Amino acid sequence: MKKLLFLIACFSFLINDLNAQYEAIFSHYQVNKLLINPATAGFDQDNHKLFMNVRNQWSGFTGAPESYSLSYNGPIGKSLGLGALIFTEKIASFTRYRMQLSYAFRYDINETKLGFGMSTEFNRTRLDNSVLNDPLYDAGDQIIEDGVDGIRTFDASFGAYLELPEGTFFGMSMPNLIKNKLDDISGESTGGLFNYYLFNAGHRFTIDKKKVTIEPSILVKKVRNAPFSMDLNVKAGFLNEKLISGLTYRMGDGGAVAFLVGTKYKNLQFYYSYDAFMGDFQQYSSGSHEITVAYQILRKNGEFDRSKKYRK
Repeated sequence: MKKLLFLIACFSFLINDLNAQYEAIFSHYQVNKLLINPATAGFDQDNHKLFMNVRNQWSGFTGAPESYSLSYNGPIGKSLGLGALIFTEKIASFTRYRMQLSYAFRYDINETKLGFGMSTEFNRTRLDNSVLNDPLYDAGDQIIEDGVDGIRTFDASFGAYLELPEGTFFGMSMPNLIKNKLDDISGESTGGLFNYYLFNAGHRFTIDKKKVTIEPSILVKKVRNAPFSMDLNVKAGFLNEKLISGLTYRMGDGGAVAFLVGTKYKNLQFYYSYDAFMGDFQQYSSGSHEITVAYQILRKNGEFDRSKKYRK
């Protein structure tokens, strides 16, 4: 009986706070900024990029979150960018699906690049059908039946991204715009329309003719269903980024340390990170593991040589 009551309570929480943000989940936003900012869609005007990501949160803990994502972003024309993401997460008997489209406009001002973007998304959270076979399940329980059918919502976010020629970058995004507006209407809002935000900034230093790069950065985030936190990052690349390493210290909610390693071979990239929590919960799990495989396709200029049309 306690198990079923706990299940009902958990799903009631998900109904009220359905839009828990995946921005708070992933650690690999340093290599795929689309995870935290829609304005970065197609920001690299020379390449199309495909990312596959797997994250095992709190490994070893029964029912721990397992998340998977597939994303693409690339340039369309001279100033447009397009991004798409499919995300799924499994937590015990709950499954969450997310589909997102991002649209961005990029402006080149001398050697400075400025982008603005927004994303629209569809979310669905559902409870496994197996709970209906639980002997403690009371037939007709509306909360459980709604959970099995699935709760569907729509949302949107907005972002801006600036990259200076010397290697400095700034990014700002505001998620949950539709959910926040609904909160305002229902009287649940606690701080206006823009309750949640992510701010990212850093600088890329190049040493020894691009063979060595060092990129310190910071991410400040306040997202739904997650405590305020701040990430301090250092990412380094060696031998033209054939070897990549990084370290993150996360402040807030007990704190955490994440270690990143990666490599590049031609158009293929591979990244792995391990997160160790500094709070008491670490004793119940063996940390979190995250893997990203990326593939980069050089963009063709799309120009047509008209002289060939008249050649014999």
